[in-house]
Amino acid sequence: MAAPDETCDLRAFRYQSVSQPTLEGGSTSNQINEQSMELFLEQFKAAVCNDIQYIIDNCCDGGTPVDPGVTEFTALSDTPSSYVGEGGNAVIVNAGATALEFGTPAAGSDADGVTLDYSTTEQATDRLDENGDIIYQKTILNAGNLATGTVNIAHGITTLANVVAWRGWADRSNGSQLPLPFPSGGSTFVVSLQINATNIILGVGTGWTGAGLVLSNARMTIFYTKV
Repeated sequence: MAAPDETCDLRAFRYQSVSQPTLEGGSTSNQINEQSMELFLEQFKAAVCNDIQYIIDNCCDGGTPVDPGVTEFTALSDTPSSYVGEGGNAVIVNAGATALEFGTPAAGSDADGVTLDYSTTEQATDRLDENGDIIYQKTILNAGNLATGTVNIAHGITTLANVVAWRGWADRSNGSQLPLPFPSGGSTFVVSLQINATNIILGVGTGWTGAGLVLSNARMTIFYTKV
């Protein structure tokens, strides 16, 4: 909408001088100055009032709103122009440090996209499961030797819903490490792993005894959602 002609029309002040009244019938110079000022103020007031009315009509629910400028991230000059195909990606600074782009943060990520420290404190990751629920992670430690048979280790997770993934290791008395769970060709050296609402349940085969075979210091990181 075009502004009316009077918008910002301060011509009485900017471009024109008020005509000097002529002396009549013994008028004094003070009377002339007062008449000039009165005329100027009337013209100035009219111009200001017209400007205020135009602002009210066009900015305050009275007419077509003034264009607020860029309102979408993709309309900026240094950002991607579309969200298509970028679901799940993050906004990162490009390699040249000159603009923003969509991508996966590389620093601190492993093959599973884990970007958090392994901590015994529950942490919310930046990932969602197939239902859109936040995935959490927590590392559980079990110091000391693992006896053969069933070993219950409390994980301390409240309102556990679904386990998404896990990884674990145990020390072996020969100086090596064993992944948990550990499938084996026979039941003697298998180490099974289950997770329920309260515990991690290890099933340690009877072969894990004797020199070089004792397992200890199990540590397991669980990735899960919550109710």
